[in-house]
Amino acid sequence: MKKASNKTANNKTGRRSGDKPLVSVIVPVYNGEKYLKEMLDSVRGQTLKELEVLCINDGSEDRSGDIIQDIAKRDRRVRYLEQEHADAGAARNRALKMAQGKYVVFWDADDRFDRYALERMCRKMERRRADVCVCGVCEFTDTGKVYEAEGYLRMDMLPDKDPFNKFDIRERLFWFGSNVLWNKMFRRQFILKEKLQFQSIPQANDTAFVMLAMYLASAITCVDKKLVYYRTNNADSLTGRSSQTAFCPYQSFLYTFGKLREYPNFGKFKGSFCSKAARGIFRGMNNQTSFDAYAQLYDFLKREGLAALELDECRAEDMEEKWIYEDLERMKTFSAGDFLLYKTNERRMDRDQLKHTLRRVRKKLAVLLAVNERLKQIKRLAGRRMN
Repeated sequence: MKKASNKTANNKTGRRSGDKPLVSVIVPVYNGEKYLKEMLDSVRGQTLKELEVLCINDGSEDRSGDIIQDIAKRDRRVRYLEQEHADAGAARNRALKMAQGKYVVFWDADDRFDRYALERMCRKMERRRADVCVCGVCEFTDTGKVYEAEGYLRMDMLPDKDPFNKFDIRERLFWFGSNVLWNKMFRRQFILKEKLQFQSIPQANDTAFVMLAMYLASAITCVDKKLVYYRTNNADSLTGRSSQTAFCPYQSFLYTFGKLREYPNFGKFKGSFCSKAARGIFRGMNNQTSFDAYAQLYDFLKREGLAALELDECRAEDMEEKWIYEDLERMKTFSAGDFLLYKTNERRMDRDQLKHTLRRVRKKLAVLLAVNERLKQIKRLAGRRMN
């Protein structure tokens, strides 16, 4: 049986021994050899050099451990830790106890990051004396395609002040950004003071950490730049294997709900939480790759899950978008098959409407292009006559 260990290789470059880092980068790794070196090169290439990189090998069965240790020999900022396979939440909790940075980020082993990411977020944290900083995200695939993604940070939902906290954005506290961990920087003393921990479940173990951080933070700030590049086509990721962990999103919201209800002011923010939880549960259903997993999750939610989260009695005005409330109401009477068929037809109609809109736009664009070309011809003709 492999014992948990804390190995720091002798190395030659990076932060001087004894210097405290400004930022701790915590990276849980489980069978991540395919993209791990690329990711760590992205971290080591950050313009902010005062950092430590805590890589926790979570019982990998591939060459992940060798890759980390090889890099650690050449860069003293990289520390190698290992443990028997638990989950990313357990790995992050362990690394947090060892982190020394003033600020902490939790980055995944298959993503990439703008080389200015840590510097820009850290600078904003320092300037605003914030507990949490949120940045924008791009999504990318192995083919090289990069897509701008707006849902990770909704600047249009933010109050007209910086920094802000929950009382400045009451209805939209859990709406303006996603629950993902990797586009956020946290003040480490804030994490310790509030005793924030990751839930020990295979997937969505960061939901409670992020939502509690947003609720408890005295000062939240944002960087309106897309500094994180999220890989969307990794079939080996937890999202790519979501049918094996179908109930995790629900469990994460139920756990978070229980924690938030301990605070006397939570009633003022319950509507925002319910909308976020409902959206997250629907997303979890959409991610299922087998109908059996989908139906089991759906039937459980209909039978008792929605009631446990008090989503069976939510109000339309509390939902971020109208469709969330309407789908919750449909679940009260629709079977899993009927609901899936309804959503399939809805998406088909949306797709047909989008095609129709694109055809209209193309026709109008063709007319404008023709007019523009005609104007160019007239100008050329007029120029010749003047000569």
